[in-house]
Amino acid sequence: MHDIIKVKAYHLKQNIDIKKIKGLIDYEPLFSSNTELFYKISADKFFFIINYGAVVFYNLSVEDIIKILKYFEQAQGVQVDDLLVDDFDVVVDSESYIKTEFTRLTVNNVDDDAAKIIMLNLAQSIALNHYDIVSQELLTQMRLTTTNMERKGKLDINKKNILKFIGRTLNTQNKIAENLYIFDAPPITWENEYYNALNTTLSKHFELNSRYKAIENNFKIIETNLEAFLEVNHHGESSKLEWIIIILILVEVIDTFVMKVW
Repeated sequence: MHDIIKVKAYHLKQNIDIKKIKGLIDYEPLFSSNTELFYKISADKFFFIINYGAVVFYNLSVEDIIKILKYFEQAQGVQVDDLLVDDFDVVVDSESYIKTEFTRLTVNNVDDDAAKIIMLNLAQSIALNHYDIVSQELLTQMRLTTTNMERKGKLDINKKNILKFIGRTLNTQNKIAENLYIFDAPPITWENEYYNALNTTLSKHFELNSRYKAIENNFKIIETNLEAFLEVNHHGESSKLEWIIIILILVEVIDTFVMKVW
C-alpha cells in the first residue's frame, strides 16, 4: 500500500504581490524571485506561491494551509472561502515510472525539484481555470447583447459601456500575456530526462496548451463582436450627426426665407 500525498492549489482571482507576501510569511523560502516563492517546511512538505495568483500546497495539513492562506487575507484582502480550488494526488511507487490517471500521478521518486514541477503544473492549470471563467463571463454578457440585437433590431449598449467592455477584455488579455511564461518548461527540465518527462506528462494531462488556445479563441470571438458593436454605434452617431446638420441647414434656409419675405 502506497501513501497518497495530497496536492492542493488555490487561485486568488488576482495577481499576488510577491514582495509584500514574502515580508509577512514566517518561513524562509527555499527559492525566491520577483515572480515566485518556493517554501520547504520539512523533507516532504512544500508550498509554492506564483505571482499570477496561484498558491499550491504539497502534503500540508488543512490547518497549515489555512494558516498560510490567512497571510493572503491580511496582505490582499481575499476571502479564503471564495478562492478557486483544485486537488491532485501523488503516489510514490518505486516500481512505477511516471503515469497519470484522472486526478492522480504515480511516480517512482519525488525530490524538491520534482515536487516543484508537480506544483507548477497544477498552478498553471488552476490559473487557466480562472481565465476560462473570466472569458466565459464576458462571452455570456456578449450573448445577451447580441440576443437583444436579434430581437429588437438595435444595439442597446452605448459607446461608454462598449468601451468599458473593451477595457475589461484588454486588461484580461494583458494579464494572460504577462503570464505566458507559465507555459515554458522549467529550466531544470532541459538537463534532466526524468524532470522533463514529468513536466511533459503533467502538461499533457492538464491539457494546458489546448485549454489556453480555447481561451484565446473566446477572446477572438469577443473582439469580433466588440468591433461590430463599435461600428454599429459609430454608424448610429454618424446618422444622428447627419440629421443634426440637415436640421440646421433647414433652420438656416427657413430663417433666410422669413427674412426675405418680411
